[in-house]
Amino acid sequence: MTAGERRSASASRLKRARTRSEEPDEDAEGAMKEPKPLRDEIGGTPLAPESPASAPGWRRIPLAGARVGAARANEPQRRTDTRIHADLRLELTPIDASRDGATGQVFFATSADERTRNLSRRGMCVRCERPPAIGTRVLLQLRLPGESSVDVIGRTRWTRVEFEPGEYGSRAFALVGIEILGGAPRSLARYDRALGQMLALEEDPNSPVASVGGHR
Repeated sequence: MTAGERRSASASRLKRARTRSEEPDEDAEGAMKEPKPLRDEIGGTPLAPESPASAPGWRRIPLAGARVGAARANEPQRRTDTRIHADLRLELTPIDASRDGATGQVFFATSADERTRNLSRRGMCVRCERPPAIGTRVLLQLRLPGESSVDVIGRTRWTRVEFEPGEYGSRAFALVGIEILGGAPRSLARYDRALGQMLALEEDPNSPVASVGGHR
């Protein structure tokens, strides 16, 4: 076999090999075979599928100053937990800086004593005289019945202005919806325990579990 014939035969074999690699595998009966799982280069174990961007019930707390998509950050969460009507003292302190609408200057708002309207495991509705801007992270120091003060981190999701009738006219105030982002394990445990007691009291005032003496 001449050198030219050897080169021609080699080119033919290479072409046939490429053609076979592009064709799907078939079994003895002509049925298509399932593709083999990808393997890593070290242990030979199948690669795990990509994880979802966020698992159910899990929330990422953005760092201070990190931008959050406006539509995502301001979108109200669908209620999935029981809401308990409760009028409790709450100290609300904004964590993120605010911007003055008139001057454009950045400042940190001071804490204020507010009252809750209702509570759930994942959020609460708060009555505020000066509501934080939507998307602001806040420190919530809640005075719970039968428990010591609980500190949790939340984010404002919505605000609504309401009016309270008075002797000399109506007084405006804001209702703020706050999503609870997290907190210390002990604080969250006390919060869950107090919610359970208040729920039992709301459903059955004579329940032995409901021994907190009311919501105020």
